[in-house]
Amino acid sequence: MGITRKELYSLISVITILIVITFLTRFYGGADILDYSDSAKFFADKYAAKIRSSHSYVYGLLHAIPISLTEGFFFFKITSLFSLLLIVYSVYRITNKNKKALWLMLLSPIVWYMAPWISPIQTASLFFLWSHYFIRKYDHLSNVKYLLYAGLLAGLSWAFWDGVLFFIPFFALSFLYNKKLSHFIYFIILVLVGSMPRLILDQILFGFAFLGILRHILASLTIALYGGIYSQSSLIGLSKFIITFVFIPIFSYLLFTKKIIKENKKTATFLIFSIIIIILNSQVRFSLFVVPIIIASIAPYLSHKQFVLQIAISLILILLVINPYLIQLRYSTNFSEFGAIPYIFPDIKLNSLFVEDLIKEDLKKVTEEYPNKTFVVGNNYESYRFLANIYWGDKVKEFVSIEDYKLNNSNNPKVFEKEFCSHIKISERRDFCTSVYIRKSFKDQTDYNKIEYALSDKDSLDLEGFSFVKKYKYLSLFKKSQPSA
Repeated sequence: MGITRKELYSLISVITILIVITFLTRFYGGADILDYSDSAKFFADKYAAKIRSSHSYVYGLLHAIPISLTEGFFFFKITSLFSLLLIVYSVYRITNKNKKALWLMLLSPIVWYMAPWISPIQTASLFFLWSHYFIRKYDHLSNVKYLLYAGLLAGLSWAFWDGVLFFIPFFALSFLYNKKLSHFIYFIILVLVGSMPRLILDQILFGFAFLGILRHILASLTIALYGGIYSQSSLIGLSKFIITFVFIPIFSYLLFTKKIIKENKKTATFLIFSIIIIILNSQVRFSLFVVPIIIASIAPYLSHKQFVLQIAISLILILLVINPYLIQLRYSTNFSEFGAIPYIFPDIKLNSLFVEDLIKEDLKKVTEEYPNKTFVVGNNYESYRFLANIYWGDKVKEFVSIEDYKLNNSNNPKVFEKEFCSHIKISERRDFCTSVYIRKSFKDQTDYNKIEYALSDKDSLDLEGFSFVKKYKYLSLFKKSQPSA
């Protein structure tokens, strides 16, 4: 039985609410959004700074023209909603138009959580959902063409979001462990073919097709092992895991019951590996990657009572998820999204003033008073990115990181270095060591000696040789002191 008129009206009403909240909230996302929005501005030739991103540039490139025309990031919300609604419809079609699956996905808290986010995970999850569908079809029918579709879509998913790389090996292992070696090779080849948009773009940008991938792997390892080069907080923690895990449907355990696992053994195996990956990188947004697969797998087996209970729990979580988004219709807050709870609770703050608005006003005045200048930006090494991200004008030559300015003055280009040694246990005369380091770009063409002005988000500047000039609403202006005669 198809969707009734009453059900259609209900669907339209729910989708309308989702769209309205997404469009009206001032929230655009948390972790990594600067990597994606900055790359879009970079391709749109609207970015007054050096680009720095450890993620795929494909997502930013596809948004370059719309954000250039609108001089804003609103189009990201449109593509986010489009991808999420396609995921909802895809789950419905994959389950042979199962209405339970349709409502479970549409009312999944992760959909409402991710709707306003600038992130490629929505698009990557859509492609991977269909990759999972085709690899299951291949497994059931032994038709190689479905395996090729699965590999192509998995690769395309990876082209958008680097995180897919950590799932693909377990995906292949779970579904192909008992298949011909040649089929495994076909799958890997098609994954690489699907990722060609990313590889071609990286070849053009960096001169090496796999540089972006290697950089992301090294960045992930650096964060996991050493807390990142800027001492980022650990992604592993009980509270972070709990916050992430509540987005997984409560009846996911049904996949491991005797009745269901017989037909879903390989999916269940893959999901176990996936949950472990998410535990080791506890970020709410990552759960979107597995929730559609879980819902498509369990929805046909849910009783009416289980379905109603899952919907009730989802509605409660949705109210919690959208609460910070609704707050940001009028107020700025450090409780910007549900996943921030482990970091800020119970010190939740509200403010009628938005820092972004204050910075926009300040930059307008600064560029009127000091047009076409290069500004060092502090005090945080990443502060320049916020200004470059917010500013859409053409009266700034460049926003320069205070870190790059210090590196230039110290004549030491190294940003981060790690040495690895053998530490031989016996009284040997020699130990073998090697080091890996990140350094300032060889093609840095900024003339640091000619920089006269600096901006800071504090009343002070963590840089010698600059004197305070003026305090704006949020930013402070400093000028390089003239050397005494």
